Amino acid sequence: MMKLQSFIFFKQFTSLFTLIRRCMAIATAMALLSGCFGQETVKDSLENYQSRLSRVLDAPLPETVVSPLPKLTDGSQFKYNIAGLSINLREFYAIQDCELGRVVAERNTSLGKSQLPSQRLVYESKLLSVFSACENSLREIDTKLADTLAAWKEAKEADYTQSWANLIQTSKELRLGLNSPERLLATENNKDALASINSLYFLDELISPNALGNSINSGELETQLKIILSSRLPASLWQTQHTLATTLPKLTESLTPQLNAIACPEGRASDTAKILRNVFYLFFIEEIQPVGSLINNYHYKLVPLWEKWQQNPVLHSSFKRYINQQANIGFTSYSSAMQDHVSMWQQFLGRCNLSPVA
Repeated sequence: MMKLQSFIFFKQFTSLFTLIRRCMAIATAMALLSGCFGQETVKDSLENYQSRLSRVLDAPLPETVVSPLPKLTDGSQFKYNIAGLSINLREFYAIQDCELGRVVAERNTSLGKSQLPSQRLVYESKLLSVFSACENSLREIDTKLADTLAAWKEAKEADYTQSWANLIQTSKELRLGLNSPERLLATENNKDALASINSLYFLDELISPNALGNSINSGELETQLKIILSSRLPASLWQTQHTLATTLPKLTESLTPQLNAIACPEGRASDTAKILRNVFYLFFIEEIQPVGSLINNYHYKLVPLWEKWQQNPVLHSSFKRYINQQANIGFTSYSSAMQDHVSMWQQFLGRCNLSPVA
């Protein structure tokens, strides 16, 4: 009898344990699904919008394949090869009492010879910040060497500008930020987007070696680069506007004759017209248009930066063409696609005396 009771208890416990495991699995799946819904992008909204319209109209709508952003030219094509200072032993020993001697020695280490673009810019900034003090201290005891330092400083100022261009055009963070989106924009969860805009302007200010007063703070520079890498805002912005610019024109072209065929005699909306209006409101007005507002917002915040870079002679022409294609031509195509789509709906809703609100 005891054995039977034990067996029954064991079976009940096993069943309870199995039930708990299943509940945990369901809860995990729901959490994952919730996370996915929280990350819904404009691509998902477009697919839902098109699917619902197709169902109401009982007609297929064109499927659109959106291409990725065009590949940014390989960084090696943009890179400036910056020569180090050529100093003989007498000159090297003569500047040992200056901080310049220590900074020059840093460059001769194995670590100094394999610097990332960001750290090379930090080095060039540090070098320029100590030149004047060393030149002044040597002026009274070695005029010739002081004149040599003045000439070196002038040459290094040109090198600094090229080092800045290397940071902008060849650093991993900027190249991924400009060319490799991890996600499309969504109404929420656009990680570090506004911070990334500030970071891009921060990097732009570094083009002047004295912009921040003294030499560049290495930790601050790396922090700003991490924000750009995390957000990848320009690439996400441009891929999102490209998605809308590619998808909406075909959808508008296909929908126009179908909406024109919806009867609204004497301006009275049919049930089908009202349902279509609701679909337009729920998906386009509520989900897609807010992303369009984000595109506009981020675009206009970045326009002054892109215009400034277009005028910068140290940046490569191919790099500037890429920026212009995405920030100007791409934005114009997106704006036109949105405007044409909205105009189509305005005509339909006006003909049927419907407001865009569901």
